[in-house]
Amino acid sequence: MHEWKSLARPTWAELGVGITCFQFVLVLVALAVGGLASGEPVWQGVIGSYGGGVAGLVGFAVAYLMRRREWSAYGITSSGLHWFAIAAALAVFGYVISLIFLYGLAELSGSSGNDPQAILHAATRGGVLPFVLSFAGGAMLTPLGEELLFRGVIANALNRYGAWAGVGLSSLIFGIAHGVGVILPIAIFMGLMCGILFRMSGSVWPCVVLHAIYNGLHSVGSALSG
Repeated sequence: MHEWKSLARPTWAELGVGITCFQFVLVLVALAVGGLASGEPVWQGVIGSYGGGVAGLVGFAVAYLMRRREWSAYGITSSGLHWFAIAAALAVFGYVISLIFLYGLAELSGSSGNDPQAILHAATRGGVLPFVLSFAGGAMLTPLGEELLFRGVIANALNRYGAWAGVGLSSLIFGIAHGVGVILPIAIFMGLMCGILFRMSGSVWPCVVLHAIYNGLHSVGSALSG
């Protein structure tokens, strides 16, 4: 059993500071997208693909510097190989479910909805270099930064109140942080999978793998469908 109520783990203070810094950095990235690549959706997508990763790392770093706890207090600890296998299976499962949801929504509404990640799709379909750069940002840096913050700090702090908070509430926060529209339920679902995996394994690394494979599948799928 994992000692989620331990005082050594992150608290509401780190949670609040972490998510505030995350949102602040996202605003800066949005300004950079508009200022550096105005009228260029492909390069807007490339820049934007690094937003979640950079914001997550900054949010985690500031939360960490508040108390300088042991790395293990944030779930930065080794994990059994079986958890990584489970993470990979969940990533594929989540990808299939998200596709079913998106195609089902398109059939019902006649459109794909308001997708705030549309420029990210433009980047994956913009050629070899934009694809590689956006893949590095979206499928490598983003899973690392976001999992360190949303699972290592936020879910960690909420887990002391039980699974409903550590998994449910943290997933809702994760979803809202990714924007409204068609992406919201998908992000919440992704947050639920990562939240459950984190609560069961006690480590952020299987969550990083789950997130990375899931995002990578979407990047490749988007490129192939463009």
